[in-house]
Amino acid sequence: MRFLNLGTLCLVNLMWAAQYPAYKVASDHLDAASLNFWTLLIGALLLLPFFLRERAKAKPQASTKPGQALLQFTLLAILGILPPSVLLAWGISHSTAANAAILSLTIPVLMVLMAFLLLGEHLTLIRILSLTLALGGTLLISRQDLAGGSFTVALLAGNAVILLAGAGSAFYNVFSKNLLQRFTELEVLMYGYVIAIICCAVLSITFDSQPFYRASVYPMSAWLALLVLGGLSWGLAMVLWMWVLKRLAVSQVSASIYLLSFFGVILSALTLRERLHAFQLAGGVLVFAGAFLTSEYESRRLVRQAEAAPSNNKLPSK
Repeated sequence: MRFLNLGTLCLVNLMWAAQYPAYKVASDHLDAASLNFWTLLIGALLLLPFFLRERAKAKPQASTKPGQALLQFTLLAILGILPPSVLLAWGISHSTAANAAILSLTIPVLMVLMAFLLLGEHLTLIRILSLTLALGGTLLISRQDLAGGSFTVALLAGNAVILLAGAGSAFYNVFSKNLLQRFTELEVLMYGYVIAIICCAVLSITFDSQPFYRASVYPMSAWLALLVLGGLSWGLAMVLWMWVLKRLAVSQVSASIYLLSFFGVILSALTLRERLHAFQLAGGVLVFAGAFLTSEYESRRLVRQAEAAPSNNKLPSK
């Protein structure tokens, strides 16, 4: 189906964009570790029936040793899930939202770099051009954040943690791509979530002023926000993201993450009646162009090359 990859990536980033107002509402009533405990738990419970159905239908096959798998998913949870969830919340509280928006621009670049170092993916001209277009478009969209950024010494700790959280997001995507060679999309999500939920529970009991088990005090608005976060951002959106990540290289999908900024602006204009500027629309066009280059154009070109390869390798007839 034409534009299936691009359409899926757009849908994923649209659902991810919904996390911004949801996190804002939930963080008014929950501490960081408690918030992410409930978010990941709701996401895991949503995926559980599909995971169990998949396991029931799965054919027996040689799998990774349990000890090795446990180590891999522990790394995924600690280095890939906790940083962009718990650490990001702490970083923003000790910095500014504008700084977080600026520093998040490094995530796709870090993804490409990690994919090159850890997975051996090639940095083709199309992928570099795609990332450049998408980054340029996002800079246009984020002009107000760039103007409001502040990188003083007083905010150094918060900014450093935000950057670390972005590196965690990049690591999660790259390491998940590696795990998808041996595990299904649902297995990667569920196993990582379970370990991250346990870690969040321990962090909540240890550091939160109001641990996760005091859930009876949460208002309905907080629960609705948690349902959006767990059901969309960490639930359905992640399933679709893993599906695309299994089909394409990390460096091919990295530029699409810049769609998140564009959809965030669109949702703010629709829900908060914020003004949508022409330069933001122009930036959105550049981001879409960058995402299209690798998710659709390069993918089709690679398929055509693979289909033509056998005929090119045939010996000439005498």
